[in-house]
Amino acid sequence: RPAPDALQQARTFAAAGETAAAMTTLRALIAREPRHARARAYLAELLDKRGDSAGALDELGRALEAAPDDVVILCQRAQLLTNKGRYDQAEADLRSAVRVDAESADVQFQLGVLFCKRARWREAIEPLRAAVAGDPDRVQAHYYLGDAYNSIDELPSALSAYQAAAALDPTHHRALQAIGIVLDRLRRPNDAAIAYQRAREAQRR
Repeated sequence: RPAPDALQQARTFAAAGETAAAMTTLRALIAREPRHARARAYLAELLDKRGDSAGALDELGRALEAAPDDVVILCQRAQLLTNKGRYDQAEADLRSAVRVDAESADVQFQLGVLFCKRARWREAIEPLRAAVAGDPDRVQAHYYLGDAYNSIDELPSALSAYQAAAALDPTHHRALQAIGIVLDRLRRPNDAAIAYQRAREAQRR
């Protein structure tokens, strides 16, 4: 089976819940084409979903040996490393991705989130602003931007970012809760009470 067809067949199997068949198809493809980076990346995704993060990282490493400038795969590995708390390695992958495509909203978003997780709030603002500019509908970019501003006491900017997140997703109870917190800090208790009420209602949905 030609490589694109085999990869699509694996995706079809996975979408139908036949993960084992998908992985078998991918491994057969990789056996024929060991440098098929996207096949290895998709196998890594399936392995990670099964809880085999070590296997996933191994496949991603091999994928990047074949395609070191593949931004999607760099971001995929960075996400997995971030989830495991391996922040230095995640940042190295994201820095590599930025060198390849500094305009990527995905890259900038992940870099901003990573800085937030490391409490590097001021550093987080620039990439998160870039992520919002590149993809204005990305709810979590607005939310994390709010967190970054809130953490350095830039309250009007934090409020604006949280409100943008809540406008895009009215059920985002964390954004609504954060709006209440910022309004309290701005000494607007009545408005804060309304935001907290909306957060409670959203959480019950």
